Amino acid sequence: MSITSALYTGVSSLLSFGHSMSVIGNNVANVNTVGFKASRAEFADLLSTVDEGLEIGRGVNLAAVSRPFLQGALQVTESITDLAIQGSGLFIVKDSSGSSFYTRAGQFTLDENGNLANPEGLTVQGFQGGAGTSGGQLGDITIDRTLVLPAVVTTTIGLAANLDAAASVPTAALPVDAVGTEETKANWVAASNFSTVVTVFDSLGEAHDLTFLFRKSAANEWSYRVGANAGEITGGTAGQLRQVSAPGGRLAFNDDGSLNSAGSTTITQIGAIAWANGASSQTITAANVQFAGTTQFALPSSVRSLSQDGAESGSLIGIEIDDEGVISGQFSNSGIMDLYQIALADFSSEEGLEALGDSLFTQSLDSGVAQIGASGTNGLGTMVSGAV
Repeated sequence: MSITSALYTGVSSLLSFGHSMSVIGNNVANVNTVGFKASRAEFADLLSTVDEGLEIGRGVNLAAVSRPFLQGALQVTESITDLAIQGSGLFIVKDSSGSSFYTRAGQFTLDENGNLANPEGLTVQGFQGGAGTSGGQLGDITIDRTLVLPAVVTTTIGLAANLDAAASVPTAALPVDAVGTEETKANWVAASNFSTVVTVFDSLGEAHDLTFLFRKSAANEWSYRVGANAGEITGGTAGQLRQVSAPGGRLAFNDDGSLNSAGSTTITQIGAIAWANGASSQTITAANVQFAGTTQFALPSSVRSLSQDGAESGSLIGIEIDDEGVISGQFSNSGIMDLYQIALADFSSEEGLEALGDSLFTQSLDSGVAQIGASGTNGLGTMVSGAV
């Protein structure tokens, strides 16, 4: 082996390890870069020569720089729209020309148009709707800040109370038991032992108070009526309480204070109520007026629980993102509606993706074609909101 060959062998080592130091330096420089995937230098020996029967090495070469795509450590942030992926997959983002790119950098924000986008302005892609919508059309995720959740009409009322077993039958008589009977609220209350109000909602989302009035009629037996503000009903008299329940409401109790459902008329219909505000006529059917859990003990009358399934309309006040990547809108009426599901992409070989800078990648012949799906399905990782 000549001195020149020995020098070239040494130079090959210096060059290869110099390139290796550049790879390591790039990894160190990007230690705080969100979504960065570290590279690894891979070496190979050069073809040896044979001199007088001896195999003599010719040095080393930097054969490749690979990117293993290992899971990075999660860093918690204070932003809901910051997203991290635990497991396989990459976010899909598009530029203004519609070209797709892939990234693990989940530092996303809502831009001035409501688009979920990365710092470079590329828009995050997803499916409109909630979980299970991943077979739909992929598109930009745009949060409409003016979104309104429609009102929900009350169709069910549940009321559980205790009616005082020691109460006496009132001296004053209740008004005539018929739909449409009107009297002042004071007169209704004077002829009752106990009353409570349930707020319900019409088709326009306006709230109305229904007053439930309970009157002891005999031992272990109570009658009840339901009234509404007559001034809110078409043809009603302002300041009066109008009966809106069908006649015959009756609650019977066993001698242990429990409700005797078989002996009670507990399914009296409420309505139809023709609200004066133009809302649809409202009826709460017989089967949907429930007094389950109501008791008669020698304790002051009180309400244990009230429930109804209606709601006023609500405006969008915020969003949440779950581990399936479902973006749900939070509304001022406490309503929740699924808006989008963030899409993820997987590849036969993530290491084969072509790096473009800005923590972006594009598919190549080596990576294979993107397989698009939802978080937590088909081997894709799960999503963590408020982390990168």
